[in-house]
Amino acid sequence: MVCLAGLCAVCLLILSPFWGLILFSVSCFLTYTYLSGQELLPVDQKAVLVTGGDCGLGHALCKYLDELGFTVFAGVLNENGPGAEELRRTCSPRLSVLQMDITKPVQIKDAYSKVAAMLQDRGLWAVINNAGVLGFPTDGELLPMTDYKQCMAVNFFGTVEVTKTFLPLLRKSKGRLVNVSSIGGESAFSHVVMGCPSQDMAHGILCGLNKNAGHAKAGLGQD
Repeated sequence: MVCLAGLCAVCLLILSPFWGLILFSVSCFLTYTYLSGQELLPVDQKAVLVTGGDCGLGHALCKYLDELGFTVFAGVLNENGPGAEELRRTCSPRLSVLQMDITKPVQIKDAYSKVAAMLQDRGLWAVINNAGVLGFPTDGELLPMTDYKQCMAVNFFGTVEVTKTFLPLLRKSKGRLVNVSSIGGESAFSHVVMGCPSQDMAHGILCGLNKNAGHAKAGLGQD
């Protein structure tokens, strides 16, 4: 698949737009066909926590994992909001909606208590840190410090708080930690300077936590 993608990229550069588009479409079809034929891991009794389940990627991910058969804990900013209500209405009883503003440690601890009680002796198969904010796209000099602090509160401190709180449940099942980030964590962009450093810091400290867990032979993986 990597070779196919590389070949496609080269051909897009040397072919006309028409043939480049044809080649791109064919490569997408072949990739889809290949991935569709892959056997999925069994999901029986596996539980996943997803933050930022109100809307966007987190919302769609909660639905998809529920369809696959996972036990899903959907952390949402507003448990009475339209996103949370839609999850309750459209998903199976395996999905539980949790009030979890990740900037509020009390809500994170309360969510942990509920998850631990529902899982009993089981652990979490995965924690997916999806909640995050990009910030207003403009020149960084024009942004007030309150916006910077809010961005750090969500993308960095909130993500770390969730990870540290739920690590015991991940260790119990030798689960994995999945962090949804962006290329902004690797390369800064001129008009989204607020989100880039918070993404980079979160990535760095979570890699460190993962190594600590590995040294403790906890079996924790990070994706």
